[in-house]
Amino acid sequence: MQVLVRLTPELYRELEKIAESLGVSKAEVLRQALKDYLTRKKAGKNTSKMRGLVKPKLSLDELERLYQVEGH
Repeated sequence: MQVLVRLTPELYRELEKIAESLGVSKAEVLRQALKDYLTRKKAGKNTSKMRGLVKPKLSLDELERLYQVEGH
Protein backbone atom coordinates (compact mmCIF):
# COMPACT_ATOMS: atom_id res chain seq x y z
CA MET A 1 0.00 0.00 0.00
CA GLN A 2 1.10 3.52 -0.69
CA VAL A 3 0.08 6.73 1.05
CA LEU A 4 0.71 10.28 -0.12
CA VAL A 5 1.68 12.65 2.70
CA ARG A 6 2.39 16.35 2.26
CA LEU A 7 5.12 17.75 4.49
CA THR A 8 6.36 21.26 5.04
CA PRO A 9 9.85 21.89 3.66
CA GLU A 10 11.18 22.15 7.21
CA LEU A 11 9.65 18.85 8.28
CA TYR A 12 10.94 17.17 5.14
CA ARG A 13 14.48 18.39 5.87
CA GLU A 14 14.23 17.01 9.41
CA LEU A 15 12.99 13.70 8.03
CA GLU A 16 15.98 13.59 5.67
CA LYS A 17 18.39 14.30 8.53
CA ILE A 18 16.92 11.54 10.71
CA ALA A 19 16.93 8.99 7.90
CA GLU A 20 20.52 9.81 7.01
CA SER A 21 21.71 9.71 10.62
CA LEU A 22 20.03 6.33 11.16
CA GLY A 23 21.12 4.92 7.81
CA VAL A 24 17.60 4.08 6.68
CA SER A 25 15.18 5.40 4.07
CA LYS A 26 12.73 8.22 4.77
CA ALA A 27 9.93 5.72 4.17
CA GLU A 28 11.36 3.46 6.88
CA VAL A 29 11.51 6.34 9.37
CA LEU A 30 7.85 7.13 8.65
CA ARG A 31 6.82 3.45 8.87
CA GLN A 32 8.57 3.02 12.22
CA ALA A 33 7.15 6.28 13.58
CA LEU A 34 3.62 5.29 12.57
CA LYS A 35 4.08 1.79 13.97
CA ASP A 36 5.30 3.22 17.28
CA TYR A 37 2.43 5.72 17.38
CA LEU A 38 -0.18 3.04 16.72
CA THR A 39 1.36 0.72 19.32
CA ARG A 40 1.21 3.50 21.92
CA LYS A 41 -2.34 4.40 20.91
CA LYS A 42 -3.52 0.78 21.19
CA ALA A 43 -1.84 0.41 24.56
CA GLY A 44 -3.68 3.50 25.78
CA LYS A 45 -0.42 5.32 26.53
CA ASN A 46 -0.17 9.07 26.44
CA THR A 47 0.75 10.05 22.86
CA SER A 48 1.32 13.74 23.55
CA LYS A 49 5.09 13.28 23.12
CA MET A 50 4.52 11.93 19.61
CA ARG A 51 2.91 15.21 18.60
CA GLY A 52 6.36 16.79 18.82
CA LEU A 53 7.37 14.88 15.71
CA VAL A 54 5.37 17.20 13.49
CA LYS A 55 6.90 20.37 14.88
CA PRO A 56 9.66 21.35 12.45
CA LYS A 57 11.41 23.52 15.03
CA LEU A 58 12.55 20.53 17.10
CA SER A 59 16.23 19.76 16.92
CA LEU A 60 17.49 16.49 15.51
CA ASP A 61 18.54 15.39 19.00
CA GLU A 62 15.05 16.06 20.36
CA LEU A 63 13.46 14.12 17.49
CA GLU A 64 15.81 11.18 18.00
CA ARG A 65 14.95 11.04 21.70
CA LEU A 66 11.23 10.97 20.83
CA TYR A 67 11.67 8.39 18.13
CA GLN A 68 13.96 5.41 18.68
CA VAL A 69 14.55 2.83 15.97
CA GLU A 70 15.61 -0.44 17.53
CA GLY A 71 18.71 -1.95 16.03
CA HIS A 72 19.76 1.19 14.10
